Amino acid sequence: MTEPFSISYRVCGGDEREYGPVDIATLERWTREARLTKATMVWSSSDSQWRAAGERRELDAAFAAWFQAGAPPVVGPPVNAQAIWSFVLAQLGLCCFPFAIPCVICGFVSLSQIRQRRERGRALAICGIILGFAGLLLGVLSIIYIWLVASLDPAAQQQLLDEYLRRLQGK
Repeated sequence: MTEPFSISYRVCGGDEREYGPVDIATLERWTREARLTKATMVWSSSDSQWRAAGERRELDAAFAAWFQAGAPPVVGPPVNAQAIWSFVLAQLGLCCFPFAIPCVICGFVSLSQIRQRRERGRALAICGIILGFAGLLLGVLSIIYIWLVASLDPAAQQQLLDEYLRRLQGK
């Protein structure tokens, strides 16, 4: 006995690797598991062409069932945790400059990880790096200012303080 003709499929995953051959039941299961989206490229032995899964009519029922079940839409890869830490530490680094050092390190590490893992969060990492360097600059300028004021003689320090208080009072 011969088996009936069955259509096989291949899927180009988000990691740019090819999976398959698989049958339609596997594709439907992958749709339920959110491993297959309408934008995923699928090759079919019936037409020997790569097409987006959303263009494959045999998957319409699977996508409709998935959306009717109230499944959340697939938004893409996760946000890199190092990028989030870089941005959070940057906020602290503007107030207390020692936090700016790990902020900059986390920012550069996250940019590398984002490229390798194809994650999201590049804007957070870049903001963290920029704010981290700004925090470092503010810290260095504060230290220089304190050092300059401390190096003045006591009479000049008192004169500087009196001038500051006079301007504060608006006289």
